[in-house]
Amino acid sequence: MRAVFQTGVVSACGTALGERAWCLAPVGGKPLIEYWLEWAAELHVEEVRVVLGDGADEVEAYCGDGSRWGLNIQYGFLKTIEDPDSYLRRAPDLWRDGLLYLCGPVFPHRLSQPPWPAPAGGGAYRLVAGARTACLLALPGTDVLSMLDAGCGADFRAWSELSLDPFLIRDVAAYFELNMSLVKGEGARYVSPGYLSHDGASIGYNVLIPPSVELRPPLTIGNDCRIHPMAVIGPNAVIGNHVIVDQQTELSDCVVLDGVYVGRNLEFRGKIVSGSRVISPDDGAAVEITEPWLLAQLDAPVRIGDVARALAGWAGAVVLMMVQGIPFALMYPAVRFFGIGGYHPSERLGPGGKPVRIPVWTVWKFQSRLGRAFTGLGLDLFPLIARAAFGRLWLCGQAPLHAERDASLRQRLSRYFPAALGYHTRRAARGDETVDPMECLYYERYRSLAEDGRILFQTLAGRFFDALAGDSAGLR
Repeated sequence: MRAVFQTGVVSACGTALGERAWCLAPVGGKPLIEYWLEWAAELHVEEVRVVLGDGADEVEAYCGDGSRWGLNIQYGFLKTIEDPDSYLRRAPDLWRDGLLYLCGPVFPHRLSQPPWPAPAGGGAYRLVAGARTACLLALPGTDVLSMLDAGCGADFRAWSELSLDPFLIRDVAAYFELNMSLVKGEGARYVSPGYLSHDGASIGYNVLIPPSVELRPPLTIGNDCRIHPMAVIGPNAVIGNHVIVDQQTELSDCVVLDGVYVGRNLEFRGKIVSGSRVISPDDGAAVEITEPWLLAQLDAPVRIGDVARALAGWAGAVVLMMVQGIPFALMYPAVRFFGIGGYHPSERLGPGGKPVRIPVWTVWKFQSRLGRAFTGLGLDLFPLIARAAFGRLWLCGQAPLHAERDASLRQRLSRYFPAALGYHTRRAARGDETVDPMECLYYERYRSLAEDGRILFQTLAGRFFDALAGDSAGLR
């Protein structure tokens, strides 16, 4: 049997919770995707394919190769997130030995304590969310594609046979209620016998709790947390991993997501805390706390590869600026004199999400050989490359986003690298300033020195040959 986990689909609940990948949101003290992996291990799945999207780095870093669960995890990326089932349609024969398919924030709700009954016989179990299959367990010998296309009236087996009732976490209210039900006792259904907590307090490893901290079970605290003196935790508090709770702060009937700093002398009741955002589970209303000493998202660890890309990109930008400096100084006055083109400032989001003004090249005369030579040599990129040389942009990366127009995309990106050059640069030479979300997500997932080198070569060489092709067309 194989498993396919779609983590790249858009989730309303995930969007409301913040920038982190929704599959890593803590549910009862551990990420949602861990419940999936435990389910796959229980079914003796041979291979798990995790289809990445938002937060790809964090998902891959958490799951690794799957050895922690006795699984073999492979990773993929699907551009057409509007049709996530297309990933299964590529190779239908792979799923004939059985498939566990999860697409969206589905929680495999258990109806009883372990051990749980194993699926037997043939057929399939299915959970439908709207017009999409959210969860499918197809037993060996089942035609998976026919199960995906079957209507709700098809002969699917009842989940209760497996002591399961999977459901889709549709909104923050459902997410909050799920966490509260787990911390109040249902969490014992997901722990092997002999590892249950009898005092109602579940605490992970490497958690620092001074004697003056008051713990009021039931409560759940994840790994690598720091609780400062005189804090009060519980009852009904779910705290994720890598959380810092400062002095004299009270948390009860609330959920704190991973990587949050909660300042001192605060009190949260009946709330969800995500980064600097406080969310009301009743209506999903969110309040941003701008003071970082009160509430803040802790910085994620920096990848070594990103440091190498930053150094190599800076060095490359300095070299390009020196090479292009004299030709730009000679040709740009002529370009302006003949009215071929020019720059206009545009407000964008720079590194760290800070607003910056960048010069955007605009072509006024499309059939000028001088203009084609200027862009073919990449001289229109000189001001952007100079900003990369001074550390205000990355040399290669994602298109700099507009603060308002691309606000939803910025929320989906856990890593943002606004750059002088990217997949978008050749389109920009033709006056197309659109930002492709899938290009930004793809770069977030597959960024590397090699990918930056490919972008640099294809951008500069491609623009040069585009200019030659334009001249050839003009001579015929």
